[in-house]
Amino acid sequence: MDLLHQVFEETTLLWALILLSLGLITEFFTSWIEFLFDKIIGSRYLRKREAKKMLRKYSRPILQAADSLDRRIENMMAFIDKGWFDDPDDDYYRLSTLYVFGRYFGWCKIVEDETFLEFELSDTEEKEFIRHFYRVFKGINSFYYFESVFDEMHDIENATVPRFALTAIGELMKEKLDKKEGGPPSVIRFVDFAEKYRSNDEGFKEWFSYLENVLSPIENEESNAYWNRLIIFAITLRLMILYLDPKNRLTAHRRTHYLGYLHPEVRARVCRELKKAGYTDIIR
Repeated sequence: MDLLHQVFEETTLLWALILLSLGLITEFFTSWIEFLFDKIIGSRYLRKREAKKMLRKYSRPILQAADSLDRRIENMMAFIDKGWFDDPDDDYYRLSTLYVFGRYFGWCKIVEDETFLEFELSDTEEKEFIRHFYRVFKGINSFYYFESVFDEMHDIENATVPRFALTAIGELMKEKLDKKEGGPPSVIRFVDFAEKYRSNDEGFKEWFSYLENVLSPIENEESNAYWNRLIIFAITLRLMILYLDPKNRLTAHRRTHYLGYLHPEVRARVCRELKKAGYTDIIR
């Protein structure tokens, strides 16, 4: 009986220790799961939802900016021989052209700052937006399209706007709001842009000079690197507009017919990328 009593006590103590251990383990895992969902997954979900909200909010202004820029590029290509951009007697065309470029990149900077594109958006729809968004940047600063013509086409390096120059332009174009005023971010007005540009603000003009250096030497020749760069950028920009407004509810319908103006080797590169992106109808 004493032996049974001793075994019973030891067994009871053992079970008590096991139950206590299980309770501690369960409490630990419960606390960890609560922390995981409340602090990590929940917080990430909220940030992602906010990023989507901001993306929807700024899709329209970036579409409007892209459409204005698209129309100006179409105008430039149609009247490139007029030399309006470099007219020494009237700087309106040059300033307004730089402004619509700057306005677009200003809204791009706002979208990047407000929606945390690379880190917060991972759904299929958002990934598609990101691909179109950054393809426009690639259109103006990537050497990919010119890799097969480096030996025969001059000034390819000069016909490129560095990525951080575009970032700087975007930052300069953002409206500086007083913290006390609050309100949504926006870009500066054309009048303010023109006054600042004409005030000989060297810091301001320096960044826009990267754009001027690409737009000024353009000639309507398929061997002209600047001409090819403008067309590539125009194609990527129009695809962005097509993605944001596929049914042309806010923009006029325009065909993406620029491929025929490109150097054959450059065109082959662009077509390869368009085919990979699913735009086979544009290539035909």
